Amino acid sequence: MKVEGFINACVENGYHWYQGEHEGKDGYFVGSKELNTVAHFLVEAIQQNEWPILENQITQGKKVHHVSRVVGYFSRIENWNKSKHGELKDRNKGDYGIK
Repeated sequence: MKVEGFINACVENGYHWYQGEHEGKDGYFVGSKELNTVAHFLVEAIQQNEWPILENQITQGKKVHHVSRVVGYFSRIENWNKSKHGELKDRNKGDYGIK
């Protein structure tokens, strides 16, 4: 997985991330406030794994369902198409202006 895709997946799924160093190794810290978890990922680990494996590290195996109310009612975002994920991403950024 590309790092950009990893960061986008983190944002789309409501995880908080920042780039930083741990034990002398640069990488990305990703966490969930709701689950009280944090994981550190090296760039190589991100590139060598797919999202489900990386997300399992973030959630530390805890069962997670991502829900949003973007569509007017609460629904699981795992079932959404690419356009709806894009809408959620734009809303998370607060990108409401007309361009």
